[in-house]
Amino acid sequence: MSKTFLLSLYEEAVRVSKPRHCLPDYFSSFDRNQRVCILGAGKAAADMAVEAYNYFGDNAYGLVVTRYGYENTKPTGNIEVHLAAHPVPDEHSVEGAKALLSLASKVEPSEDVIFLISGGGSALACAPPEGISLDEKLALHKFLLRSGASIEEMNTVRKHVSVIKGGRLAAASKGKNTSLVISDVVGDDPAFIASGLTVQDNTTPEDALAILDKYGFSETSCIRNYLNQALPLPKVSGDYKLVANAQSAIDAAVEKAKAAGWDTEVISYTERGEAQTVAERHAEVALEYKKRGKPILLFSGGELTVTLGDSQGEGGPNQEYLMALARALNGEVGISALAADTDGVDGSKDVAGGYIDENTLAMALQEKLDIDELLKEHDSFGFFDRLNSHIEIGPTRTNVNDFRVISVLS
Repeated sequence: MSKTFLLSLYEEAVRVSKPRHCLPDYFSSFDRNQRVCILGAGKAAADMAVEAYNYFGDNAYGLVVTRYGYENTKPTGNIEVHLAAHPVPDEHSVEGAKALLSLASKVEPSEDVIFLISGGGSALACAPPEGISLDEKLALHKFLLRSGASIEEMNTVRKHVSVIKGGRLAAASKGKNTSLVISDVVGDDPAFIASGLTVQDNTTPEDALAILDKYGFSETSCIRNYLNQALPLPKVSGDYKLVANAQSAIDAAVEKAKAAGWDTEVISYTERGEAQTVAERHAEVALEYKKRGKPILLFSGGELTVTLGDSQGEGGPNQEYLMALARALNGEVGISALAADTDGVDGSKDVAGGYIDENTLAMALQEKLDIDELLKEHDSFGFFDRLNSHIEIGPTRTNVNDFRVISVLS
């Protein structure tokens, strides 16, 4: 199977997840001639603002916060686009969060407010409460990233150490609230997408403390002291609409594959777990199909994790998954795979993911790469960099989690 065809399936999944494809129909229920406040945060926020401006024109005003390098390439009119850091927040993340809250608090009760939310919003709109510095919150963020905590666990903690998350942004608005959301969370729980900036959340400060206990966070941190006396999250109301997610992305790729004559199977839309463990399981599925002599494309979505521990390796879950998959397949002829994050960034480097086939292990041996040692150190970026097997497409300005496809030829 050619890398080009597998890449085209990934590109189709990304295409249908972009705001210009998935968002316009949802604006049709609004009167384009009425003033509307647009507020948003996430990797897709700038392009979502473009679509809002295309529909409402100068009747739309507001602010969205997106990642550096993800700024809009088309006009947004009176909707300001603010840039901040991801995945580690910076001072501009704080400024953006405060600006969003300020605008929300000034909305008139008769006015429509449309919140444009996508993955990445949790870091991009980040404002710690009084008594906790940004550096202290960054230390918490770094700890959670390295701990192996799930995105849901990370967001539970972050929303309770914030003045904007956990529904607080929507609670600041007196207007008629609607959230239009591109999901990057496995299972699409609204409370966890961008740490639930605009939706009701039922977690508690005690839940956040339990997660810190689970992963061994410092017993003396001021964050623990704050959580011990933190108030419950506010009550929130408003409409909520999911406009794109992993399932819609994978389904589009599946349809493209079927149109090309392929049999397909979706292993899971909501895969979770350690990247290496999932890869080994998927290898077993692929090898079973190969044994039957049945050509097929195996798709999966969701979000995998890599528990770094004390290792200093660089890479991301899609690259680690592929490296472990290559090891488990052991050069089996006729099996290839591509795995990439739909936001265009897998882990710590600006690559989307990678590609493997029956030649990967032989190439690694030729380059004197020890795949066992690299997996132990979680250095998947170095592996694919040496083999020139990365997928690099730049910022996609959307995010609906990981995309994985395994091709099995007879």
